[in-house]
Amino acid sequence: MSINTILKKTILASALIAVTAMAQTPYDDGQKALREKEWTAAVEYFEQAIETGEKDTDAAMYWRAYALYEAKRDREAERQIRKLERSYPDSRWLKEAQVLQIEHGASPELVAGTDNVMEDEELRMFALAQLMDRDPDRALPLVLEELKTSESEEYRADTLFMLGMSDDPRAQQAIAEFARDSKNPGLQADAINMLGIASNKESMALLADLYRESGSDQVKEAVINAFIVSDYSKPLAELLKAEKDPKLQIEIIHAMGVMDATDELQALYPTLSSQETKVATLEAFFIAGDSGVLRQVLESETDPELRKTAIEGIAINDDKGAADLLESIYQNATTTEKKAVLEALVMMDEGEDLALKIVRTESDPELRGQAIHVLGINEATTELAELYQSIHEPDLRKMVLEALMIADDTDGLIKVLQSEQDPEMRSSAIEMLAVSGDRKSGQYLVSIYPDVSRDEKESIIEAMMIMDDASGLIGLLKTETDAALKREMMQKLSLMDSDEADQYLFELLEKK
Repeated sequence: MSINTILKKTILASALIAVTAMAQTPYDDGQKALREKEWTAAVEYFEQAIETGEKDTDAAMYWRAYALYEAKRDREAERQIRKLERSYPDSRWLKEAQVLQIEHGASPELVAGTDNVMEDEELRMFALAQLMDRDPDRALPLVLEELKTSESEEYRADTLFMLGMSDDPRAQQAIAEFARDSKNPGLQADAINMLGIASNKESMALLADLYRESGSDQVKEAVINAFIVSDYSKPLAELLKAEKDPKLQIEIIHAMGVMDATDELQALYPTLSSQETKVATLEAFFIAGDSGVLRQVLESETDPELRKTAIEGIAINDDKGAADLLESIYQNATTTEKKAVLEALVMMDEGEDLALKIVRTESDPELRGQAIHVLGINEATTELAELYQSIHEPDLRKMVLEALMIADDTDGLIKVLQSEQDPEMRSSAIEMLAVSGDRKSGQYLVSIYPDVSRDEKESIIEAMMIMDDASGLIGLLKTETDAALKREMMQKLSLMDSDEADQYLFELLEKK
């Protein structure tokens, strides 16, 4: 198993874990809390969104100020708006915040930037917000008209959110109509999301109906995301049973993992017919952090790919007993499954302990080499240094040197060169230093150049080119007396994309 493959597995695992964070963010929780008029909770959620630096941080600042005003914490709201002004002076939410200040009693003259700044849409939004609070019967038709006639997507989205904040059944019915209207995809997606934020019996039923009725993958994906926002997974299990599209099946399954719907997934797993959906379900279990089900799967599952996925999930969750379990699996596994265990170890915080044990006890050279790579990825430099001294097979010793390079252990490679006498190992160590490519490596190689063998001098010249160290190579060229080595250095300099190399070569030509 190559190092690239192991790294790709690591990246894939990280991406799967990230689904949870992307699918249900503190900002989404804050919107839901606003809808439910839980002002204190909304303040806390939006504060989390600000601290985590989400892409809508300016929006989170605005809605936090909104929630603070509603919680009668006006001074804190004013401070939040001032932070918004300082941090995002060009944000569209700044105008909304200025309207918010006026709504809560600030004089327009005292609100920074409000003179000649508030455009018609902001003024209409302010008026509509006031009317929806005080006289919804009169305001609702006006809000609906704004939604139908405005050409600004941002303004329509804000107006729709205001509509969603209303408990009036007519407002909820209007959102439902927009959710069914495919003529305006952007507004439809916003309306579907609002149904998820509403998270009541009626909106959940409507979302399920929309999914069944729609022939659009985009609408179905929006509905799945809305269920994630609502944190209500029950309808998804029923939709999954009827869904035929493998891509959407997988999206539903992953969404259920985000929502920790492991009981439903456990019941569904035996009924799934395709390997793809079973793999997705196992991924959902580790997205949900449920290693228990993954352990049960390993007790009965025989499909190699599914067992591999379960092993990866256990490693990613890395809970108590995970390392012991993987060790017991390894001891009784086929070579293919042993490779899967080794791939999984790079996903564990302390996978190096088992990897080190495998290097010392395994007889298969390929598996030992893979375990050494795991140690490199986990930056187990002390263990690698000890292994280098205790291992005698040349190929495995080279793998240890490569692992030191992977771990970016320049000092470890230099120590090898300081004590190693074997020309082959020294050449490999020089190559690994070259790949590491840092300044310290270059300086060390230049310093040992005068005292090494001719073969090692050639290796160092090659290393200088790999590191693109024109300065170091020019320094060696100026002191070298061997004509063949000087010619080789000149060739390397001519191949470098370096202004310094070009300047040196021009100077040589001009001297002639």
